[in-house]
Amino acid sequence: MTTPGFRCTATAEVQADTWAAAKTIASPRDNLLWASDAVLQCLIEDVDHDFHAAFLRTGSRPDSDVFLCWRDGVPGQALADLDCCLERRDPMDIGCTIFKHHPGLCEWRYIDPPDVAATAQADQLLKEWGLSPPT
Repeated sequence: MTTPGFRCTATAEVQADTWAAAKTIASPRDNLLWASDAVLQCLIEDVDHDFHAAFLRTGSRPDSDVFLCWRDGVPGQALADLDCCLERRDPMDIGCTIFKHHPGLCEWRYIDPPDVAATAQADQLLKEWGLSPPT
């Protein structure tokens, strides 16, 4: 086991066939967001696990993202179009929605101090309501 930290250190480069499959996923969004790095790092908390998931692109639904998924020691990769923690949860929620039975915590749980989490939650609400943050 690795020394406890913020995030799993497992990484993967998207395989050509997985990349091609990701490009075929339809989306209701006008502008797709794609991961900016060629090598993606697992988003799961640094706890024992062999299943890894990293953001690859926005998903096929308004609140979903496509994750690149892989397992230690298993060839091949998969795609999962899942509800994303950062889209439908807020900094005060607990648990994670990256995938069912995810062994770790949502990224929101690492926001510290609490006033930063509260500000992030306020920003999220302003975005949902279509308001601009105060200047």
